[in-house]
Amino acid sequence: MIFTILKVIGIILLVVLALILTALLCVLFVPVKYRAVGSFDNTDIRAKAHVSWLLHLFALHIEYADETDGYIRLVFVKKKLFDNYEALDDDDMDEAAKTETEDKVSENTGDEPQIPADESEHVADEQTENESTAQTHNEQRTVNDENQHIKQQTKPTHQKTYKKPHKKQFKDKSDRIKNCIYKLKREYSDERNKAAFLHLKKELFIILKRICPRRLKLTMVYSTGSPDTTGISLGILACFPVGYTNRWRITPDFESENPYAKGSFDIKGHVIVISILAATLRILFDKNCRRLYNRISR
Repeated sequence: MIFTILKVIGIILLVVLALILTALLCVLFVPVKYRAVGSFDNTDIRAKAHVSWLLHLFALHIEYADETDGYIRLVFVKKKLFDNYEALDDDDMDEAAKTETEDKVSENTGDEPQIPADESEHVADEQTENESTAQTHNEQRTVNDENQHIKQQTKPTHQKTYKKPHKKQFKDKSDRIKNCIYKLKREYSDERNKAAFLHLKKELFIILKRICPRRLKLTMVYSTGSPDTTGISLGILACFPVGYTNRWRITPDFESENPYAKGSFDIKGHVIVISILAATLRILFDKNCRRLYNRISR
């Protein structure tokens, strides 16, 4: 009996460990895919971005046109990211306009309701009561005004004592940033730290290469308003090899007298967590990088 219980517990533990190991391997080796497509016509920009992982079990979708809309989905649970308010219907607009006109008419006419003769005595009693209550309210207001005047007299001293720590904190932060920049310049000029900076450069380039999109398509027709600047900008764009590798289609318009730009783009790529994690661990466990960090953090 005891052996069967232990056997069942062991099987359950193995199943749990297998599930944890499978989830960990999925996180490390299953790529996170992303894609963004859109079009632009001067200031009119329309774009869609989508991020998915593990056969779209996790998905993030964002759209931008006249309004920003999007959602996040985990398995079958979907949640909106932005709350877009709906416009009023025509009936609601008509009702709002009617109430607004009625209010304006009542304010402009200034007609007071007629009081019957039987209720005149009751109205007089109410007026005397209102006058007494108004007098008591005025007395309370004078007391409150005196209290506020006393608080305002004591307020500047609190403000002076409150502003000093903020100025000091801002100065301390700026001094820390300047000190850190000075240390980086000093360590970069040191011959002993060249190996650390070279290793950092290599690993950061690997991380950037893993994150960059695999496809970056661009189709554009543009003009700067004058033929000379349009040609200069085309020459500058031709200097970047990313345009050749992705076969960008950029057409300059030398005849237009008004500046404009319209076209479309398509960006697609994926990120594998294990490659980013491996590069980060190589930086952390490098002895030259650790020595550089210890020298800077002193």
